[in-house]
Amino acid sequence: MRPHRHVGFTLSVSDVELRVQTGSRVTVVPPGTLLRIAPQVWHSVQARTAPWREDALYCSFDVARCISPLIDGTRIARVDDKEDTGVAVFLDAAAGLEFLECHRLLYEPTSTGNQEDIAAGRALLRRRLAQWIPALAPAAPAAPDVGDERLNRLYELIASGFHQRMTLDSLADAIGWHPVHAHRRFRAAWGFTPHEMLVGHRIEYARDLIAGGARVTYAAHAAGFADQSHLHKTFLGTYAVLPGDYRRLAALDALQPPSARNGIVG
Repeated sequence: MRPHRHVGFTLSVSDVELRVQTGSRVTVVPPGTLLRIAPQVWHSVQARTAPWREDALYCSFDVARCISPLIDGTRIARVDDKEDTGVAVFLDAAAGLEFLECHRLLYEPTSTGNQEDIAAGRALLRRRLAQWIPALAPAAPAAPDVGDERLNRLYELIASGFHQRMTLDSLADAIGWHPVHAHRRFRAAWGFTPHEMLVGHRIEYARDLIAGGARVTYAAHAAGFADQSHLHKTFLGTYAVLPGDYRRLAALDALQPPSARNGIVG
């Protein structure tokens, strides 16, 4: 998966070993292990073998607020996140198995129509999520700061002008560096190339437009992609779902009040 980020928490379990890159650090996630990625963390994911399967939940801050009252008295699961990169691997092997049941807890009780089953399933889901998701206040996306004025300027140019046509030569010229030097310094600082970050900003913007109901053709143009086909390929390679399917799923979620999205509130 290409470099990207999410506005909420990401929880997932894969059937193969994953390598999650954030900046210059790579975290190895064993198969069957629960992985959590914090909001607004740029990351890319590479599977050891292909094809591979991943079960995931994307939990907004609304979800975190829903479960926060249950955190008192709930043991927070121990994680391996020594360097505070925003990527956490849960050490308890049972966490992966419990997480794989979360989708069933969301949908299966609802299908029966039994209110007691629905309430019990969602209560169990809230208790599990309370172990894995810290209750934090929403934070606006912040530009990375590596302490180098020209590197920070290069990132700002990409973040503010991603919808326009950009080349490495033009970006490097704007900060007074040779393109090769700019490419090398940028990748050493953030772990991703300028082009990867450029595409990351484009796909993030297109994702938000599509989630809001925009047509894929419009999102492709507005985000700076060459055409709809380019967006389609990039979207699938980043989020493992087709843009049209993503819009339909987002529309279903938007039908619920914010506090009830993802089925957490009974």
